[in-house]
Amino acid sequence: MSENQRRELIRVAEDLKGLSNEETRQFISRIVADLTDLKPSIAFVGQIKAGKSRLINGFTGQAEFLPSDVNPWTTVITDMHFGHPSGRTRGAEFHFFDNRQWQSLIAEGEELRNMFPDDEDSYKREMIEEQVDAMKARAKLRLGMSYKDLLGQHHDLENLTTDDLARYVCAGDDPTDDGNHDPGSDRGLYSDITRKAEVYFDIGHFPFPLTVTDTPGVNDPLLIREEISRQYLKESDFFVVVLSAHQALSRADLKLFRLMQALELGQIVVFINRVDELGGGAEDAVKVRADVIDGLDKALGNSDIDVLMGSAQWAHYALTGDDTGVNHDHVLAWLRAHPEQMKQYLDGVEEIKQGPGPISREGVLRFAAMIASGLPDLRRHVTSALTHGPRDEQLRMAWQHLDSFAKGELERSRAHLRAIEEEISGKPESEDDNDKTLAGLRAKVADKTSEIIGGMDEVLANLRGVMDDTVAEAVSDVVRGPNGDSPLLAKGGETELNFGPLRDSMRELVQGATQVIRQRMLSELYAIDMQSNAALRALPGWQDQTDNRMNTSAVRWFRPDTTALTRGITVELRVTWLSRLISRKSVVTRAENMIVQEFEMIGDDLVDTARSDLLERLNTVLDHYMALLAGHLESRSGSSETNAKAEAQEAYNNARRVADELDTVFGADAANETLPEAAE
Repeated sequence: MSENQRRELIRVAEDLKGLSNEETRQFISRIVADLTDLKPSIAFVGQIKAGKSRLINGFTGQAEFLPSDVNPWTTVITDMHFGHPSGRTRGAEFHFFDNRQWQSLIAEGEELRNMFPDDEDSYKREMIEEQVDAMKARAKLRLGMSYKDLLGQHHDLENLTTDDLARYVCAGDDPTDDGNHDPGSDRGLYSDITRKAEVYFDIGHFPFPLTVTDTPGVNDPLLIREEISRQYLKESDFFVVVLSAHQALSRADLKLFRLMQALELGQIVVFINRVDELGGGAEDAVKVRADVIDGLDKALGNSDIDVLMGSAQWAHYALTGDDTGVNHDHVLAWLRAHPEQMKQYLDGVEEIKQGPGPISREGVLRFAAMIASGLPDLRRHVTSALTHGPRDEQLRMAWQHLDSFAKGELERSRAHLRAIEEEISGKPESEDDNDKTLAGLRAKVADKTSEIIGGMDEVLANLRGVMDDTVAEAVSDVVRGPNGDSPLLAKGGETELNFGPLRDSMRELVQGATQVIRQRMLSELYAIDMQSNAALRALPGWQDQTDNRMNTSAVRWFRPDTTALTRGITVELRVTWLSRLISRKSVVTRAENMIVQEFEMIGDDLVDTARSDLLERLNTVLDHYMALLAGHLESRSGSSETNAKAEAQEAYNNARRVADELDTVFGADAANETLPEAAE
């Protein structure tokens, strides 16, 4: 769905609230809040010196916003918000560390390093702690007495200048270096305590609101920067992994990809930057791309990650006119080697010719450079993936709920109008009777809900027991080794323990148990639906509504969250600490006990998360259903107003308008489109 459709859904939902009862209005308000906050995020990640900052400048159209010299940043994540839900389009907020966040940074980094350690990880924690202490020391020198007061606070700037940005996110002079530090300069004044920068823009050339994030580089000599980047991975919906054409898919790159795969992150695209610096031009670039694709397949196994190519330098020239280091013959040669981009270029030139002004050679060259840069292709790729991915699913679910409410309101208003026009004889159902009926239905639903939750808890309790047994058996097999030859006692002082099969088994157990719960929930919800409708049909003069079926999609589409399985185990891959223990036997026993405990904790998190997610979805289904029933019963109340017919006609007209607008917003075929059913 497009951004206009999202906005129209919000507008129509607000109109629908004015036609609905209190219970329905509360549910619609939740939908409006979700639609308002729907803002996907894109993170650019990769090694230092891969050209991320200049690439982001080209991607966003903010030509020189992010400094793109070799090493301008400190430990700062920079979120660039385009079309933020708040409506803010300028200025920035800078959030400062506090002592708890610094310590959390160190602790969480330890977990990530334990997942895929290398030869240097044994001393990284100590180095990071030293670097955090150094940051604090520099900040105290720069900020003086105000240092402690600023921790945990934030600065909000209504307008943002380049100098402002430099004060918060650029390194600046080292105040501990008397020879180079300029006491009068405030460049980098707050940099050592700045945790994150949030900068606001209008929506620009993007089709919907989104956030573009610049992360410090991985494989950075300043390890704290790398830690910030790695820990931010879970915060984004889409990732652009930037590789340098000179050293594409190095050991550090592969380690980053494996970590992203283990964390089960969202969609990923690879962008090979700096193709303008390859001596063989497009021919060399084809070889580099093929090597990257082959390397990803071998390392990750059928990774199916799209790989694009281009040059941030060419995009920089296109935006600024600065052609330093740009060879125009190379740009045109690149276009000739890529027919699709050449077509974009030729079509664009024709469009420029139709414009009112004269065509300049400089303008045509800059346009050619932008197409060759690959940035327009990258923008289309990312926005298309986001449009047809989770964002589209969220919008469709919102539309289905709103459409259900709108049709229900239309049927209620039609029935009310018909009843008045036909002057139905007999005493109308009183509000007290409606209240009693609704209260009875609520009591039945509450009783059934308790049964559903009780049944769910029984399955999850059994899951905990089976999972604990599975953990104990699998850990014992791995730690004690085949034939009792524990790999922990092998020569060399360190070893690798493979718990991949155990993680797979735990994932299958959770998926199997939650599928059983999901099927039982659907069966019980169907029973609630049938029983409630039977009770309504028993009411005098009751007429079935077209929308009185329960919408169980939130439960049907449930999939368990298994991200806890990506958590590192303290002794999973490195056990050099065991050499400090007294006996060889205690090495194996203690390691086995510790690993079992940690996997049991992961199992508990899996079960607790599944329970809370299932309960939330169950409540969503029932809240929506009870709102519909309340609306149906409300429509049975009679009216003693002299202008009852006019009011009923107006209510019907408004309901008809809202229902028609919803159909228009989502398209002619929307009513026949549904999200995929969960696998049975």
